[in-house]
Amino acid sequence: MLEDMRPAAREWLADIFLGGLGGAIVGGILAVNLAIYLGDDSGYEASIGEVFRHNVLLGIAVVAIWIAGPVVGVLVARRHRQKPQTDRPTNNSG
Repeated sequence: MLEDMRPAAREWLADIFLGGLGGAIVGGILAVNLAIYLGDDSGYEASIGEVFRHNVLLGIAVVAIWIAGPVVGVLVARRHRQKPQTDRPTNNSG
């Protein structure tokens, strides 16, 4: 199946998968740390319901970070792939 795909489609698929995965990991870490530092006393053990009961605005921020993480990860992966080759270091030794 992947052999039949065009190179551009494979790049998009890789960016969506790897960028989304990386963004989800970073977003999850940020969201949990935000809930630990600004949430109630149960820290990382708090469920999302407990975070919302403690502070609705904090709950909204945690959910927004969880959602934004994969989206930003894909955008960063696409941006990184679209950089011109002149921005990358080259070996001009000879």
